[in-house]
Amino acid sequence: MVMASCPRPARHGGFTIIEVLVAMLLLLVGVLGTVSLIDTASGVGSTSRSREAATNLGREIVETAREVDYDLLLTSTAPAALQAVNGLQDTDPAAPGWQIDRRNTRYTVTVASCIYDDPKDGAFSGDRTGYCGPTTSAASDSNGDDYRKLTVTSAWGARRVPLIANVVNPAGGFGPRITSVNSTPTINANSIIPVIAGTTSVAMTIGTTSATSLNWDAGDAKNGGQLAEPSGATTWSFPWPLGTPVDPAAYTCATTVNWVPDAPAYLMTFQPFDSSGTPGDLRTQIVAIDRSTPYRLCDFAGGRNSQHGGVVDLQWRASFEGDVVSYSVWRNKQGAEPSDRLVCDAVPTSECSDANPPTGDGAIEYYVRPQQKNFALNTVLGPAASLTIPAVNAADSAPSVPGNVAVAGGTQPTISWTPSSDDGSVIFYRVYRDGQAIANRYGKTSNGATLAFTDKAAGGTSHTYYVSAVDDGFAESALALAL
Repeated sequence: MVMASCPRPARHGGFTIIEVLVAMLLLLVGVLGTVSLIDTASGVGSTSRSREAATNLGREIVETAREVDYDLLLTSTAPAALQAVNGLQDTDPAAPGWQIDRRNTRYTVTVASCIYDDPKDGAFSGDRTGYCGPTTSAASDSNGDDYRKLTVTSAWGARRVPLIANVVNPAGGFGPRITSVNSTPTINANSIIPVIAGTTSVAMTIGTTSATSLNWDAGDAKNGGQLAEPSGATTWSFPWPLGTPVDPAAYTCATTVNWVPDAPAYLMTFQPFDSSGTPGDLRTQIVAIDRSTPYRLCDFAGGRNSQHGGVVDLQWRASFEGDVVSYSVWRNKQGAEPSDRLVCDAVPTSECSDANPPTGDGAIEYYVRPQQKNFALNTVLGPAASLTIPAVNAADSAPSVPGNVAVAGGTQPTISWTPSSDDGSVIFYRVYRDGQAIANRYGKTSNGATLAFTDKAAGGTSHTYYVSAVDDGFAESALALAL
Protein backbone atom coordinates (compact mmCIF):
# COMPACT_ATOMS: atom_id res chain seq x y z
CA MET A 1 0.00 0.00 0.00
CA VAL A 2 1.51 3.24 -1.13
CA MET A 3 0.80 6.33 0.99
CA ALA A 4 0.19 9.66 -0.90
CA SER A 5 2.39 12.60 0.28
CA CYS A 6 0.71 15.74 1.64
CA PRO A 7 1.84 19.18 0.28
CA ARG A 8 3.81 21.37 2.73
CA PRO A 9 1.76 24.34 3.77
CA ALA A 10 2.93 27.82 2.39
CA ARG A 11 5.13 29.89 4.72
CA HIS A 12 3.69 33.20 5.97
CA GLY A 13 6.61 35.71 6.39
CA GLY A 14 6.82 39.54 7.49
CA PHE A 15 9.01 42.29 8.98
CA THR A 16 10.33 41.81 12.38
CA ILE A 17 9.93 44.52 14.97
CA ILE A 18 13.64 45.32 14.63
CA GLU A 19 13.28 45.96 10.91
CA VAL A 20 10.30 48.23 11.46
CA LEU A 21 12.16 50.28 14.04
CA VAL A 22 15.16 50.65 11.77
CA ALA A 23 12.93 51.80 8.91
CA MET A 24 11.20 54.33 11.14
CA LEU A 25 14.56 55.68 12.29
CA LEU A 26 15.76 56.12 8.72
CA LEU A 27 12.52 57.88 7.74
CA LEU A 28 12.72 60.15 10.77
CA VAL A 29 16.30 61.10 9.97
CA GLY A 30 15.24 61.99 6.42
CA VAL A 31 12.29 64.06 7.57
CA LEU A 32 14.38 65.90 10.17
CA GLY A 33 17.05 66.56 7.54
CA THR A 34 14.44 68.04 5.20
CA VAL A 35 12.99 70.22 7.97
CA SER A 36 16.47 71.41 8.93
CA LEU A 37 17.22 72.21 5.28
CA ILE A 38 14.01 74.23 4.95
CA ASP A 39 14.72 76.07 8.21
CA THR A 40 18.26 76.86 7.13
CA ALA A 41 17.06 78.03 3.72
CA SER A 42 14.43 80.22 5.37
CA GLY A 43 17.04 81.74 7.69
CA VAL A 44 19.41 82.38 4.81
CA GLY A 45 16.57 83.98 2.83
CA SER A 46 15.63 86.22 5.77
CA THR A 47 19.24 87.25 6.25
CA SER A 48 19.56 87.97 2.52
CA ARG A 49 16.44 90.11 2.58
CA SER A 50 17.67 92.01 5.63
CA ARG A 51 21.07 92.52 3.99
CA GLU A 52 19.40 93.71 0.80
CA ALA A 53 17.27 96.18 2.79
CA ALA A 54 20.38 97.39 4.64
CA THR A 55 22.18 97.92 1.33
CA ASN A 56 19.23 99.82 -0.11
CA LEU A 57 19.02 101.95 3.03
CA GLY A 58 22.71 102.82 2.72
CA ARG A 59 22.22 103.79 -0.91
CA GLU A 60 19.23 105.95 0.00
CA ILE A 61 21.26 107.79 2.63
CA VAL A 62 24.16 108.32 0.23
CA GLU A 63 21.86 109.71 -2.48
CA THR A 64 20.27 112.01 0.09
CA ALA A 65 23.73 113.16 1.18
CA ARG A 66 24.34 114.46 -2.34
CA GLU A 67 21.38 116.82 -1.89
CA VAL A 68 22.03 118.27 1.59
CA ASP A 69 24.42 121.12 2.36
CA TYR A 70 27.89 119.87 1.43
CA ASP A 71 29.46 121.68 4.39
CA LEU A 72 27.39 119.56 6.80
CA LEU A 73 28.82 116.28 5.51
CA LEU A 74 31.18 115.78 8.43
CA THR A 75 31.08 113.05 11.09
CA SER A 76 29.88 115.58 13.68
CA THR A 77 27.10 117.16 11.61
CA ALA A 78 26.08 114.71 8.86
CA PRO A 79 23.71 112.52 10.98
CA ALA A 80 21.58 115.48 12.09
CA ALA A 81 21.48 116.92 8.55
CA LEU A 82 20.38 113.58 7.08
CA GLN A 83 17.81 112.87 9.80
CA ALA A 84 16.13 116.19 8.96
CA VAL A 85 15.20 114.78 5.53
CA ASN A 86 11.71 113.31 5.21
CA GLY A 87 11.85 109.51 5.43
CA LEU A 88 15.14 109.33 7.33
CA GLN A 89 13.93 110.47 10.74
CA ASP A 90 15.01 108.60 13.87
CA THR A 91 12.34 105.91 14.44
CA ASP A 92 13.00 105.74 18.18
CA PRO A 93 14.47 109.00 19.54
CA ALA A 94 14.46 107.56 23.07
CA ALA A 95 16.88 104.78 22.11
CA PRO A 96 20.60 105.49 21.69
CA GLY A 97 21.81 106.02 18.13
CA TRP A 98 19.95 106.58 14.89
CA GLN A 99 17.24 103.98 14.27
CA ILE A 100 15.45 103.40 10.95
CA ASP A 101 12.86 100.66 10.20
CA ARG A 102 12.90 98.87 6.84
CA ARG A 103 11.09 95.61 5.91
CA ASN A 104 10.12 94.91 9.53
CA THR A 105 13.74 95.20 10.62
CA ARG A 106 15.17 97.96 12.77
CA TYR A 107 18.60 99.18 11.68
CA THR A 108 21.05 101.26 13.67
CA VAL A 109 22.70 103.71 11.27
CA THR A 110 26.07 105.36 11.72
CA VAL A 111 27.64 107.89 9.36
CA ALA A 112 31.32 108.80 9.27
CA SER A 113 32.85 111.32 6.89
CA CYS A 114 36.24 112.77 6.10
CA ILE A 115 37.55 115.32 3.59
CA TYR A 116 39.50 113.87 0.68
CA ASP A 117 42.18 115.94 -1.04
CA ASP A 118 42.83 114.57 -4.52
CA PRO A 119 46.61 114.75 -5.08
CA LYS A 120 46.16 115.31 -8.82
CA ASP A 121 45.77 119.08 -8.27
CA GLY A 122 48.27 119.36 -5.44
CA ALA A 123 47.71 119.22 -1.71
CA PHE A 124 46.11 121.74 0.58
CA SER A 125 48.69 123.14 3.01
CA GLY A 126 46.32 124.74 5.49
CA ASP A 127 44.42 123.24 8.43
CA ARG A 128 43.77 119.60 7.52
CA THR A 129 41.58 118.72 10.50
CA GLY A 130 38.96 116.24 9.35
CA TYR A 131 40.94 115.08 6.30
CA CYS A 132 41.16 111.43 5.33
CA GLY A 133 44.90 111.63 4.72
CA PRO A 134 47.86 113.25 6.50
CA THR A 135 47.23 116.20 8.82
CA THR A 136 49.96 118.33 7.22
CA SER A 137 51.14 118.96 3.69
CA ALA A 138 53.91 121.04 2.17
CA ALA A 139 52.36 121.30 -1.30
CA SER A 140 50.02 124.08 -2.39
CA ASP A 141 46.34 123.71 -3.34
CA SER A 142 43.91 126.60 -2.87
CA ASN A 143 41.05 124.20 -2.11
CA GLY A 144 41.95 120.78 -0.78
CA ASP A 145 38.33 119.82 -0.20
CA ASP A 146 37.81 117.86 -3.44
CA TYR A 147 35.14 115.53 -2.08
CA ARG A 148 33.85 113.93 1.09
CA LYS A 149 34.37 110.20 1.69
CA LEU A 150 31.19 108.97 3.36
CA THR A 151 30.86 105.65 5.22
CA VAL A 152 27.26 104.65 5.99
CA THR A 153 26.83 101.53 8.14
CA SER A 154 23.45 99.84 8.66
CA ALA A 155 23.54 97.32 11.52
CA TRP A 156 20.96 94.87 12.87
CA GLY A 157 21.76 92.37 15.57
CA ALA A 158 25.33 91.18 15.09
CA ARG A 159 25.26 91.91 11.37
CA ARG A 160 26.27 95.12 9.62
CA VAL A 161 26.50 96.38 6.05
CA PRO A 162 28.95 99.25 5.41
CA LEU A 163 28.65 101.35 2.26
CA ILE A 164 31.42 103.75 1.21
CA ALA A 165 30.75 106.51 -1.32
CA ASN A 166 32.22 109.81 -2.44
CA VAL A 167 30.26 113.07 -2.53
CA VAL A 168 31.88 115.53 -4.92
CA ASN A 169 32.39 119.13 -3.83
CA PRO A 170 29.74 121.19 -5.71
CA ALA A 171 32.43 123.80 -6.34
CA GLY A 172 34.29 121.16 -8.35
CA GLY A 173 37.13 121.05 -5.87
CA PHE A 174 38.86 123.90 -7.72
CA GLY A 175 37.34 127.25 -6.76
CA PRO A 176 36.98 128.52 -3.19
CA ARG A 177 34.24 127.06 -1.02
CA ILE A 178 31.66 128.88 1.12
CA THR A 179 31.89 127.65 4.70
CA SER A 180 29.28 129.80 6.45
CA VAL A 181 26.54 132.38 5.89
CA ASN A 182 25.63 134.65 8.83
CA SER A 183 23.51 137.77 9.00
CA THR A 184 21.91 140.44 11.13
CA PRO A 185 18.90 139.98 11.37
CA THR A 186 19.72 136.33 11.98
CA ILE A 187 18.57 133.44 9.82
CA ASN A 188 15.46 131.84 11.37
CA ALA A 189 14.45 128.17 11.73
CA ASN A 190 12.98 128.22 8.21
CA SER A 191 16.37 129.28 6.74
CA ILE A 192 14.98 132.75 5.95
CA ILE A 193 16.25 136.17 7.04
CA PRO A 194 13.11 138.02 8.29
CA VAL A 195 13.27 141.82 8.00
CA ILE A 196 10.71 143.70 10.08
CA ALA A 197 9.77 147.37 10.58
CA GLY A 198 12.62 149.63 11.61
CA THR A 199 15.35 147.60 9.84
CA THR A 200 17.31 149.69 7.33
CA SER A 201 19.97 147.19 6.26
CA VAL A 202 20.91 143.51 6.30
CA ALA A 203 24.47 142.86 7.46
CA MET A 204 25.99 139.78 5.83
CA THR A 205 29.12 137.86 6.82
CA ILE A 206 30.22 135.11 4.43
CA GLY A 207 32.92 132.63 5.42
CA THR A 208 34.99 131.00 2.64
CA THR A 209 38.16 129.09 2.09
CA SER A 210 40.93 131.38 0.82
CA ALA A 211 39.51 133.60 -1.95
CA THR A 212 40.54 136.84 -3.62
CA SER A 213 37.04 138.10 -4.43
CA LEU A 214 33.38 137.55 -3.62
CA ASN A 215 30.47 138.43 -5.90
CA TRP A 216 27.09 139.07 -4.30
CA ASP A 217 23.65 140.04 -5.55
CA ALA A 218 20.67 141.02 -3.43
CA GLY A 219 17.98 140.05 -5.93
CA ASP A 220 16.42 143.53 -5.92
CA ALA A 221 17.94 144.64 -9.28
CA LYS A 222 19.85 147.49 -7.59
CA ASN A 223 22.14 146.13 -4.89
CA GLY A 224 25.14 143.86 -5.28
CA GLY A 225 28.75 143.96 -6.37
CA GLN A 226 32.19 142.45 -5.98
CA LEU A 227 34.41 142.53 -2.90
CA ALA A 228 38.13 142.07 -3.57
CA GLU A 229 41.11 141.08 -1.41
CA PRO A 230 44.08 140.45 -3.76
CA SER A 231 46.09 138.75 -1.00
CA GLY A 232 43.22 136.41 -0.16
CA ALA A 233 40.59 136.35 2.60
CA THR A 234 38.29 133.91 4.38
CA THR A 235 35.73 136.36 5.84
CA TRP A 236 33.65 138.80 3.81
CA SER A 237 31.37 141.33 5.48
CA PHE A 238 29.09 143.79 3.72
CA PRO A 239 25.70 145.50 4.20
CA TRP A 240 22.67 145.31 1.96
CA PRO A 241 21.18 148.83 2.35
CA LEU A 242 17.39 148.69 2.36
CA GLY A 243 16.64 152.40 2.73
CA THR A 244 13.81 153.78 4.83
CA PRO A 245 10.24 153.29 3.57
CA VAL A 246 7.85 156.25 3.59
CA ASP A 247 5.03 156.08 6.09
CA PRO A 248 1.96 154.68 4.27
CA ALA A 249 -0.11 157.65 5.44
CA ALA A 250 2.30 160.07 3.74
CA TYR A 251 2.68 158.12 0.50
CA THR A 252 1.31 159.62 -2.72
CA CYS A 253 1.54 158.48 -6.32
CA ALA A 254 4.25 161.14 -6.83
CA THR A 255 6.48 159.64 -4.12
CA THR A 256 9.79 158.27 -5.40
CA VAL A 257 10.33 154.72 -4.23
CA ASN A 258 14.01 154.88 -3.19
CA TRP A 259 13.82 152.04 -0.66
CA VAL A 260 13.71 148.26 -1.10
CA PRO A 261 9.99 147.36 -1.23
CA ASP A 262 8.45 144.59 0.84
CA ALA A 263 8.52 141.13 -0.72
CA PRO A 264 8.34 137.58 0.70
CA ALA A 265 11.41 136.19 -1.09
CA TYR A 266 14.41 138.18 -2.24
CA LEU A 267 17.04 135.67 -3.35
CA MET A 268 20.54 136.75 -2.39
CA THR A 269 23.45 134.95 -4.11
CA PHE A 270 27.14 134.70 -3.18
CA GLN A 271 30.10 133.23 -5.08
CA PRO A 272 33.82 133.41 -4.24
CA PHE A 273 36.68 133.38 -6.80
CA ASP A 274 40.35 132.55 -6.49
CA SER A 275 43.29 134.56 -7.87
CA SER A 276 43.01 132.90 -11.30
CA GLY A 277 39.31 133.80 -11.56
CA THR A 278 38.10 130.22 -10.96
CA PRO A 279 34.58 130.37 -9.47
CA GLY A 280 33.70 128.45 -6.32
CA ASP A 281 30.46 127.62 -4.53
CA LEU A 282 27.30 129.43 -5.61
CA ARG A 283 25.19 129.87 -2.49
CA THR A 284 21.72 131.42 -2.14
CA GLN A 285 19.86 132.92 0.81
CA ILE A 286 16.18 133.92 1.00
CA VAL A 287 15.37 137.28 2.60
CA ALA A 288 11.75 138.17 3.43
CA ILE A 289 10.97 141.87 3.93
CA ASP A 290 7.82 143.07 5.67
CA ARG A 291 8.40 146.58 7.01
CA SER A 292 5.09 148.35 6.35
CA THR A 293 1.44 147.92 5.55
CA PRO A 294 0.45 148.20 1.86
CA TYR A 295 0.54 151.57 0.12
CA ARG A 296 -2.41 153.23 -1.57
CA LEU A 297 -2.85 152.16 -5.20
CA CYS A 298 -2.38 154.59 -8.09
CA ASP A 299 -4.07 155.32 -11.43
CA PHE A 300 -7.50 154.06 -10.34
CA ALA A 301 -9.76 154.69 -13.34
CA GLY A 302 -12.88 153.35 -14.99
CA GLY A 303 -16.10 154.04 -16.78
CA ARG A 304 -19.37 152.70 -18.16
CA ASN A 305 -19.26 150.19 -21.00
CA SER A 306 -22.44 150.03 -23.08
CA GLN A 307 -20.85 147.38 -25.32
CA HIS A 308 -21.35 144.90 -22.46
CA GLY A 309 -24.75 146.05 -21.26
CA GLY A 310 -23.69 148.99 -19.13
CA VAL A 311 -21.17 147.29 -16.86
CA VAL A 312 -18.61 149.51 -15.14
CA ASP A 313 -15.01 148.61 -16.03
CA LEU A 314 -12.35 149.52 -13.48
CA GLN A 315 -8.55 149.28 -13.49
CA TRP A 316 -5.56 150.48 -11.46
CA ARG A 317 -1.78 150.30 -11.44
CA ALA A 318 -0.48 147.10 -9.86
CA SER A 319 1.28 147.51 -6.52
CA PHE A 320 5.07 147.74 -6.57
CA GLU A 321 5.24 145.62 -3.38
CA GLY A 322 5.94 141.92 -3.77
CA ASP A 323 3.86 140.87 -0.77
CA VAL A 324 0.64 142.32 -2.19
CA VAL A 325 -1.15 139.24 -3.50
CA SER A 326 -4.59 140.52 -4.52
CA TYR A 327 -7.00 143.46 -4.67
CA SER A 328 -10.59 144.02 -3.58
CA VAL A 329 -13.02 146.61 -4.94
CA TRP A 330 -16.08 148.04 -3.17
CA ARG A 331 -18.91 150.27 -4.38
CA ASN A 332 -20.15 152.92 -1.96
CA LYS A 333 -23.66 152.18 -0.77
CA GLN A 334 -26.39 153.57 -2.97
CA GLY A 335 -29.84 154.69 -1.87
CA ALA A 336 -31.39 152.14 0.47
CA GLU A 337 -28.41 149.76 0.44
CA PRO A 338 -27.40 149.00 4.06
CA SER A 339 -23.63 149.06 3.42
CA ASP A 340 -20.93 149.25 0.79
CA ARG A 341 -21.08 146.48 -1.81
CA LEU A 342 -18.07 144.20 -2.42
CA VAL A 343 -17.75 144.09 -6.21
CA CYS A 344 -14.52 142.15 -6.75
CA ASP A 345 -13.13 140.00 -3.95
CA ALA A 346 -9.37 139.34 -3.81
CA VAL A 347 -8.71 139.41 -7.55
CA PRO A 348 -5.07 138.75 -8.53
CA THR A 349 -5.13 141.10 -11.51
CA SER A 350 -5.49 144.88 -11.64
CA GLU A 351 -8.91 144.90 -13.34
CA CYS A 352 -12.49 144.55 -12.17
CA SER A 353 -15.94 144.82 -13.76
CA ASP A 354 -19.09 145.73 -11.85
CA ALA A 355 -21.60 143.56 -13.70
CA ASN A 356 -24.60 144.94 -11.76
CA PRO A 357 -24.13 148.67 -11.22
CA PRO A 358 -27.00 150.71 -9.78
CA THR A 359 -29.80 151.57 -12.15
CA GLY A 360 -30.11 155.16 -13.26
CA ASP A 361 -27.72 157.66 -14.75
CA GLY A 362 -26.26 159.14 -11.56
CA ALA A 363 -22.63 159.14 -10.43
CA ILE A 364 -21.19 156.01 -8.76
CA GLU A 365 -18.34 155.88 -6.25
CA TYR A 366 -15.85 153.00 -5.92
CA TYR A 367 -12.71 152.30 -3.93
CA VAL A 368 -9.98 149.65 -4.25
CA ARG A 369 -7.66 148.29 -1.55
CA PRO A 370 -4.55 146.10 -1.88
CA GLN A 371 -4.30 142.93 0.19
CA GLN A 372 -0.97 141.84 1.66
CA LYS A 373 0.16 138.58 3.28
CA ASN A 374 2.43 139.22 6.26
CA PHE A 375 4.97 136.83 7.85
CA ALA A 376 2.18 135.01 9.67
CA LEU A 377 0.26 134.73 6.36
CA ASN A 378 -2.48 136.94 7.72
CA THR A 379 -4.30 139.27 5.32
CA VAL A 380 -3.55 142.97 5.79
CA LEU A 381 -5.59 145.53 3.83
CA GLY A 382 -4.05 148.76 2.61
CA PRO A 383 -5.73 152.17 2.40
CA ALA A 384 -8.44 152.84 -0.15
CA ALA A 385 -7.99 154.60 -3.47
CA SER A 386 -11.29 156.20 -4.50
CA LEU A 387 -12.93 156.89 -7.87
CA THR A 388 -16.16 158.60 -8.94
CA ILE A 389 -17.76 157.45 -12.18
CA PRO A 390 -19.60 160.54 -13.46
CA ALA A 391 -23.24 160.62 -14.40
CA VAL A 392 -24.18 159.46 -17.88
CA ASN A 393 -23.60 162.05 -20.59
CA ALA A 394 -25.82 161.52 -23.61
CA ALA A 395 -23.19 163.13 -25.83
CA ASP A 396 -20.63 160.44 -25.04
CA SER A 397 -20.22 157.69 -27.63
CA ALA A 398 -18.06 154.62 -28.08
CA PRO A 399 -15.00 154.82 -30.38
CA SER A 400 -15.07 153.35 -33.85
CA VAL A 401 -14.03 149.78 -34.52
CA PRO A 402 -10.33 149.13 -35.32
CA GLY A 403 -9.78 148.09 -38.94
CA ASN A 404 -7.96 145.37 -40.87
CA VAL A 405 -7.72 143.03 -37.90
CA ALA A 406 -5.59 140.03 -38.86
CA VAL A 407 -3.78 137.16 -37.20
CA ALA A 408 -0.53 135.61 -38.39
CA GLY A 409 2.05 133.23 -36.98
CA GLY A 410 2.27 129.73 -35.64
CA THR A 411 2.63 128.71 -32.00
CA GLN A 412 2.74 132.38 -30.89
CA PRO A 413 0.36 134.19 -33.25
CA THR A 414 0.41 137.98 -33.57
CA ILE A 415 -2.84 139.92 -33.94
CA SER A 416 -2.53 143.26 -35.73
CA TRP A 417 -4.93 146.04 -36.78
CA THR A 418 -5.16 149.60 -38.00
CA PRO A 419 -6.20 152.35 -35.55
CA SER A 420 -9.71 153.40 -34.71
CA SER A 421 -10.74 156.63 -36.40
CA ASP A 422 -11.17 158.05 -32.89
CA ASP A 423 -7.56 157.22 -32.04
CA GLY A 424 -7.08 160.56 -30.30
CA SER A 425 -9.30 159.42 -27.42
CA VAL A 426 -8.37 155.72 -27.48
CA ILE A 427 -6.26 154.80 -24.44
CA PHE A 428 -5.77 151.12 -25.29
CA TYR A 429 -6.99 148.25 -27.46
CA ARG A 430 -8.47 145.11 -25.92
CA VAL A 431 -8.00 141.56 -27.28
CA TYR A 432 -10.55 138.77 -26.79
CA ARG A 433 -9.90 135.07 -27.39
CA ASP A 434 -12.47 132.42 -28.37
CA GLY A 435 -15.49 134.59 -27.58
CA GLN A 436 -16.82 138.12 -27.12
CA ALA A 437 -17.93 138.03 -23.46
CA ILE A 438 -16.11 139.74 -20.58
CA ALA A 439 -14.85 136.30 -19.54
CA ASN A 440 -13.08 136.06 -22.94
CA ARG A 441 -10.98 139.17 -22.39
CA TYR A 442 -7.45 137.97 -22.90
CA GLY A 443 -5.11 140.94 -23.03
CA LYS A 444 -4.72 144.58 -23.90
CA THR A 445 -2.14 147.03 -25.15
CA SER A 446 -0.43 149.46 -22.80
CA ASN A 447 -1.54 152.50 -24.83
CA GLY A 448 -3.54 153.61 -27.84
CA ALA A 449 -0.51 153.78 -30.14
CA THR A 450 0.29 150.05 -30.04
CA LEU A 451 -1.41 148.20 -32.88
CA ALA A 452 -0.37 144.57 -32.30
CA PHE A 453 -0.60 141.86 -29.66
CA THR A 454 1.25 138.51 -29.48
CA ASP A 455 -0.38 135.51 -27.85
CA LYS A 456 2.59 133.81 -26.17
CA ALA A 457 0.40 131.16 -24.56
CA ALA A 458 -1.56 129.88 -27.54
CA GLY A 459 -0.23 126.41 -26.80
CA GLY A 460 -0.12 125.37 -30.44
CA THR A 461 -3.95 125.44 -30.54
CA SER A 462 -5.96 127.39 -33.10
CA HIS A 463 -7.92 130.28 -31.54
CA THR A 464 -10.35 132.95 -32.65
CA TYR A 465 -9.42 136.56 -31.77
CA TYR A 466 -11.37 139.84 -31.58
CA VAL A 467 -10.11 143.39 -31.04
CA SER A 468 -11.88 146.47 -29.66
CA ALA A 469 -10.89 150.08 -28.95
CA VAL A 470 -11.39 151.65 -25.49
CA ASP A 471 -11.50 155.42 -25.00
CA ASP A 472 -10.61 157.61 -22.03
CA GLY A 473 -14.14 157.24 -20.62
CA PHE A 474 -13.78 153.43 -20.84
CA ALA A 475 -16.44 153.22 -23.53
CA GLU A 476 -15.65 150.25 -25.76
CA SER A 477 -16.16 149.86 -29.50
CA ALA A 478 -17.78 146.88 -31.15
CA LEU A 479 -15.47 143.87 -31.51
CA ALA A 480 -13.72 143.20 -34.81
CA LEU A 481 -12.95 139.59 -35.77
CA ALA A 482 -9.34 138.80 -36.71
CA LEU A 483 -9.21 137.23 -40.17
